[in-house]
Formats: sequence, C-alpha cells, structure tokens
Amino acid sequence: MRKLTLTAAALAMGAVPAYAADLPVAPEPVDYVQICDAYGDGYFFIPGTETCLRIRGRVRAEYRWNDFGDAPNNWDRRTLNDTSTRARGYLRMDARTQTEYGLLRAYIDMFATVDTPTFSANSNARPSTVVDRPSNDNNVGSFGSAGGTSLTLDYAFVQFGGLTVGKAKSFYDFWTGYAYGAITTVAYSDDNPWVAGYTADFGNGFSASLAFEDRSFRQQGLYVGSYLYPSTATGAYSQGYGGHRWPNIVGNIRVDQGWGSAQLMGAVQEVRYLSSVASGEVGWAIGAGVELDFSNFLSGTFFALQGGYANGALGYIHSDWGATVFDATDVFPTGVPGESTRNQSGTSEGWSIAGGFYTEWTPEFNSALQLSYAEADNKNFYDFDQFDLNAKVGWTPVSGFEIGTELGYRNISFDNAVSPGGSTLTTPSDNDIITVLIRVQRDF
Repeated sequence: MRKLTLTAAALAMGAVPAYAADLPVAPEPVDYVQICDAYGDGYFFIPGTETCLRIRGRVRAEYRWNDFGDAPNNWDRRTLNDTSTRARGYLRMDARTQTEYGLLRAYIDMFATVDTPTFSANSNARPSTVVDRPSNDNNVGSFGSAGGTSLTLDYAFVQFGGLTVGKAKSFYDFWTGYAYGAITTVAYSDDNPWVAGYTADFGNGFSASLAFEDRSFRQQGLYVGSYLYPSTATGAYSQGYGGHRWPNIVGNIRVDQGWGSAQLMGAVQEVRYLSSVASGEVGWAIGAGVELDFSNFLSGTFFALQGGYANGALGYIHSDWGATVFDATDVFPTGVPGESTRNQSGTSEGWSIAGGFYTEWTPEFNSALQLSYAEADNKNFYDFDQFDLNAKVGWTPVSGFEIGTELGYRNISFDNAVSPGGSTLTTPSDNDIITVLIRVQRDF
C-alpha cells in the first residue's frame, strides 16, 4: 500500500505543467568581431559601427655605446654615460570610416620610454658631488633615479577627405632614412608638428599639398645683443624666439608611382625675436627628393637622394644639428669697451644633401647605408660643416622581429667667425663622434 501511495504521488508531480521560468533560457545574440579588409591587414569592424580599427604596437630595447670619438667624449667625462640603455613601447591605433565625402580617419601613435638616468647640474648640491676631472666637468649635481618613464604623443591627427589636422608628419618632409638613426642621424627633415593641411589628388600618383604648421617644432636659436667679444664684454643678450604668432606655411608637389616617389617642397617661417629691440625677419627653405624602388631587380631594394637650402629656417635642412645654429642674429653696441660700434643683423644660411641605400639580401638579412653633408653659415657667428653616416645590419629570423646593430659617425668642422669689429672669435675644435648600438625590436 505504501509503495502504491508513493507511486501515485510521483505521477501526480510529473503531471504538473512546466512554466516559462523552468525552461532553458536562450543566450543573448553576440556581436562577433568581423574582419574589415577594405584598408589592408589587421583591421576589424568596431561592433555596431561601420568604422574599421587597427591596433598595433612595438617593443624596442637598445644597448648603446655612446660617443667614443675625439676627446672630450662620453668616455672621459664623469657627467656623461659611457654606455646607456633604452626600453620603449609603442601603441598605434588607426580608425577609418568611408563617408559620402571620402575617407574619415583618426590616428594615434604614442610611446613610453625608459632610459639610463642622465646627469643634472644643481648649484645647491653638496660640494662632495663636484666632478673634478677633467676640468671642464667641474659641475655640481647628480644622476637621476632609475626607472623614470617619459610619455610621448608622436602622432594624433584627423583626416577627412584631403584635409589633415593635428600632430602629424610635416608636409615638407620626404625621405626620412633607412637606418635606425637612434643616436645621430643624417641631414633630412623629420618632424611631427601640429599641422592643418589639404592635399589635392590629381590622379596617376600626382598630388599637391598646402599646410600651416606650428613654428616651434622647427625654430633654431636666435642671437640678440652685444657680440660678447672681447672677453671683457658683459652686455646682456638673449638667445631664443618670441612667442608663437604666425604658423609656418608649407607646400609640396609629389608623385608616387611604381618606380618610386619624388617631391618638391618649400616653407616660409616667421623669425620673431624674444627681444623687442631686434626687428623681425622672414625665413624660408626649399628642397627636392627622389626615392627609387629597385625591387623588380633586387627584392626589397631602395635608393633615395634629396637636398635642400634654407635662409633663416635651418631646421628644414637638418633635424639633428650637432653644433650651435642660429636662424638669425641682431648684433648692436651696448657701450662695452672694445666691442663693435656698428649694427649688423640678418638671417643665417645653410644647405644639405643626403642619400641612402637599403636592401634585403635574403628574407632574414637586411642592411642600410645613409650619409649626408650639411653646411650652416651662421650670421655673425662661427660657421661649420657637418658630415653624418649611419650603417645598419639587421637579422629578421621571423616576421615582425629584428635584431640589429648600427654604427653612427659624425664629423663637425668649424670655421672661424669674424665679428662686426673685425676681430676673430674663438671657435670650438673640430670633432669626430662615433657611436654603436644593438637593438632588439618586435612589431605586432
């Protein structure tokens, strides 16, 4: 009887209808990431939008043997690092959307860097920190703490059709080297200023661009005041630009085709002194370059040649001058005995020529050689010639990963300057700078 009762109860429970809360719940639909192949590899659609996004990065590590050329160099000065290290990480994001007006693009490229600490002079430091040999290192101060990280926003711009606005590659720049160029580099223009520019595409690879760019990224030194010669002259002077007022005007005409690329470029720059005593000037620069693609004859082989001339805008013909460069000077008497009684002002001149060669000997080994010659004719100051060379060899055992080494050589040769009063200024000694680095780099 008991078994019958339990069986009846079980049947009664099984007859109870199942309600919605008791049924399995279907999973919510998921927006899976979709590949976007309209702009090349690595792009995907941001879910729920028509925007394609690509995220990339790079990790770079270097060990450097700093200047061991002519003395005084890094190896005989206690306030400089004989060797140093660098670790740098990059983050790059590229978002693109096709609109009825053309491509809408936003691009960000930033990196963080940790270097071996450098020496900082501090007049309030304890006397025990005085560096006593050689004599020109009699400074007080100390080296910074290890691990300090600097963050750099290299690119941040928006493109809409032919319009580009933000921090981007200068519209003046063309060829910017094949080697690493990490410690010293050759005479090319390589700056990422704030720009507002427009590019007109004429088809068949021909285009023309006009842009306004932030002057502060290009400006070199300015000299105002007494000539400070002879050594008894102690008149006040200033070396620097005044505040930003007018942007630089930059333009180029360019062609990109299967054989390579070529470009003509020019720029105009306001020379505005910090001192109100001096009159303003107008600087300008012109340049031309060509890059040839020989991949049809030797895989992964390129050759580039470019040159430029500048008057009052010497930052356009070399982004890595190794000695003092003045865009302009304004020298006037201050009443110090022995100095010139004549006023003399004007802009400085300079020119440069640079070239490079890159080839991939095998899928795993590549090399690059680049060199340049530049002259800076400083108005009312010493002139100098600068020769630069970079030679690089890289090994790429797998795609996106490279181990490489680079040799850097720089020679600076100075010419005596003659003051407005006819006296000869004492100039620095000619100098050879030699550096070597080893780099490990991974792109992803």
